[in-house]
Amino acid sequence: MKKRKDLSLTEKAMQALAEAVAKVIEDHRQRNKPLAVWHDGKAVWISAAEADALREPPTPYRAPSHGKKS
Repeated sequence: MKKRKDLSLTEKAMQALAEAVAKVIEDHRQRNKPLAVWHDGKAVWISAAEADALREPPTPYRAPSHGKKS
């Protein structure tokens, strides 16, 4: 069995959030229902296909360094 890199709590949370968003989009696609999203300061309705197009791949979280820069 491979040993996985231990994830930080923040990384686990970000992964869980990304998975939840994917599930919601898939649910809306199957039901052919639009999604409500926040865009340019207001709530708008978009299709699941549009939501997929807007999704960005999750970027790895990097904790800010607290060391002094030279």
